Amino acid sequence: MTRRTMALLSCATACALSAGACDTLPEDEVAETDEPAYATNGLAAINGLSSTNGLSSTNGLSSTNGLSSTNGLSSSNGLMTTSAGRDTVAYIVRCALPATAMLVKKDQNGVSYTFKGALGLAPEWQHGSCDKDCQEIVSACLMAHVNTAGVHIPLWIVAKTPSVGWSLNPDYPNQEGSFFGNIFTKGGHGSDPSKVPAFYCNGSAYNVDVVPGRIGANQQGAPYINPYMVGPYATGTAGYCRDVCSRADSPYQSNGYKSCNGWNNVITVYRQASN
Repeated sequence: MTRRTMALLSCATACALSAGACDTLPEDEVAETDEPAYATNGLAAINGLSSTNGLSSTNGLSSTNGLSSTNGLSSSNGLMTTSAGRDTVAYIVRCALPATAMLVKKDQNGVSYTFKGALGLAPEWQHGSCDKDCQEIVSACLMAHVNTAGVHIPLWIVAKTPSVGWSLNPDYPNQEGSFFGNIFTKGGHGSDPSKVPAFYCNGSAYNVDVVPGRIGANQQGAPYINPYMVGPYATGTAGYCRDVCSRADSPYQSNGYKSCNGWNNVITVYRQASN
């Protein structure tokens, strides 16, 4: 089984995932693991995300330092100091780092927490900076994990990033939607310069076999909007990705989208059919 076929995601309430106390590794040590890239829960919200400030160094995460650096995730303030914040860290690491890596960070009390990688969308961030592409793909991944109703929902994702790819899984036939933006900063590509760009568009089956807390289910409190229905790119349409985004290259043009209004790091999500 390849790493790609094990990239199965599931979304629910924010729990302290892979964040149990651990004293076996020194802070910032990256360990090797052969565990598959599964996520067993999700985010009810992205802790630390502000519609005006974004997920930035002021919230304990620096986009200019490596995740494993002492400055990358502060132990004295920000995300590492609360349970909800550590949930966000868990998903940042799951999105950014591969399944072969896990990161240990300390909170303000000196307690160590272990965060496991999974999808490997931005492995360069482990020791280096997170540039615009890194920020955008991690942003899309975090948004794809949100379930505002706190319900466990298994999902399948595709993207142009090689660690994920465009291959579909027949057990996940319903294209829910695509996520894009940059929750680390404000503005970009014609969006409101005073707000964090956090967007989605409707997949071809967004209203088929809908599930609580996800697109098509009258989400409440989601951190993203469909900008084609209301917002900076409003077209007066139903907000389908197929009408506004650039499809993946052949032979995967029906599987997902590689860009939407200048956002070139898009993640497309598929849901299971109802039993």
